[in-house]
Formats: sequence, structure tokens, C-alpha cells
Amino acid sequence: MEQNKTDTHKYLCDYADELRKKGLPNDEIFHNLLGEFNGTPYIWGGSSIDGSDCSGTVCACLNAIFGKRIRVTADSLYKKFFTKEAKGYDGIQAAFFLDEGGKAVHVSGYMGEGLFLNESRIEKNGGRPRTLCELKAMYPSFLMVRRKLEEKRWA
Repeated sequence: MEQNKTDTHKYLCDYADELRKKGLPNDEIFHNLLGEFNGTPYIWGGSSIDGSDCSGTVCACLNAIFGKRIRVTADSLYKKFFTKEAKGYDGIQAAFFLDEGGKAVHVSGYMGEGLFLNESRIEKNGGRPRTLCELKAMYPSFLMVRRKLEEKRWA
């Protein structure tokens, strides 16, 4: 898709519509939308392709798929929306990093092919696809869990 990204929500919604017309299911649309954030600078509280944080990236992609404008934290995504244990790699998924109290302090959305988009201040060149092994090494003091989106809670 030609990239006119002045309004991230409109851009992502239009892209999601294009992919839906091609017959892609929501999880594959999510994978493609996350790819649009590859290289996006980390900006705490951001949710656009010009600058985003971890939960902003995931929320922006979900909003485009489901036609919403919800912006929540990684912990809210974990506790309210990604409520199913991910066993395989079907459906919309994310990796969450939990502190000692069980609070999700970071999230990386699943892009397909074993990669998760990591939008973090740790990344030097913006959001970047990472494997689970890389993510575990980057956040060694947190418990990593993979969860699947309960779509009816978002829709």
C-alpha cells in the first residue's frame, strides 16, 4: 500500500480494509499491520507510525481491524483482552512481560513467522521484529507469557 501516514488510524484502517478484501483473516491482517511499525521510533504514550510505545502499537493495529479507538496499557491488554493462553500460533497473539506482582509491563505483538514486533526504548532503531529467544534475553528479569486475543472483547 502506498504510504501516506499523516493519520495513522485512517492509514491502518484503509490498509486493513485492503487486506480484508483480499480474504485475509484478522490474525494475518494484524501481522501485516504490525509490520507497518517496523522502525517506528519509541515514544512513550504514542500510538502512531511516527512514534509509538509497545501498547500503542498493539492498540493501533487492533483498532484498525475492529474499527475502534481504544488506547490502553500493556497490563490492560493482558488482563482484559488477551485472556486466552496461546498454545499454537493461530489467532491474534502477543507476548507479555510480567513483573514480580504479575503486572504486564511490556507487550510485543505477534507478526507471524515466529517474530514479535518489539517497540521499546531498548531498541536503537525503532520497533523491530524479534524472536521469543531474543525477547527473553532482552527482558531477563520478567516472566514472559504468550496470550491470545479474545476477539469478542475487542469487537
